[in-house]
Amino acid sequence: MTLTELLTDSLFLSNTVLAQYPSASITNNINRYYDEVVAFIWSADNSWNFDEGVDYLPVAYTNLVADQADYQLPTTARQIFRVTILDESDTEQQLKPLSDKEMPREEQEGVPTGYKVVGRSIVLTPTPTYNKTAGLIVQLSKSVTLLSTGADEPKIDREFHRYLSCGATKDWYFSKSNITKKREMEREMEKMRTAIKYFYASRHKDYEPAKIKREVENYL
Repeated sequence: MTLTELLTDSLFLSNTVLAQYPSASITNNINRYYDEVVAFIWSADNSWNFDEGVDYLPVAYTNLVADQADYQLPTTARQIFRVTILDESDTEQQLKPLSDKEMPREEQEGVPTGYKVVGRSIVLTPTPTYNKTAGLIVQLSKSVTLLSTGADEPKIDREFHRYLSCGATKDWYFSKSNITKKREMEREMEKMRTAIKYFYASRHKDYEPAKIKREVENYL
């Protein structure tokens, strides 16, 4: 759903109108739940661990696997700041972000020195020749890119977009002291969290991602 569609859905679920629940307030609440669900998606993917306490930025890490260059990320919603790997001696090595022209045309093997973000994947080069537990480490920006214009769309799987409008609706009912409706929204959101956890935790690594261009910022 686009932001416009999420606003409309929030008003529908809240059984109200813009004069009572202004679009700016709905958008603020939608963005709060956008940030929340992205963090939950990271934590739900059983191939990645998620740490909010390292260097004051979120850090995701997963196992480095011999002969595997492509590592799929749970979501495109967060910006990548830094990618490192552990070499065979457990020494942390920072990888260089590479452009298409800089990526080698033929596959190379060894200790990775660079990476490229392709869709929802980080592609390492050279391809690692060893296994290392928690050997791929990705440092991310702390917040999602907020939805601000009507055409903006959350960069999470579309079937979970309604989590955002349900969250905004829950906040509306809370503000009106309608506890019954608030709890109804909480139950719906809990059902969606269960579905989100199952979807991302059981997803095969060959799952075909949505074709969304990742926004990448590197501060190296």
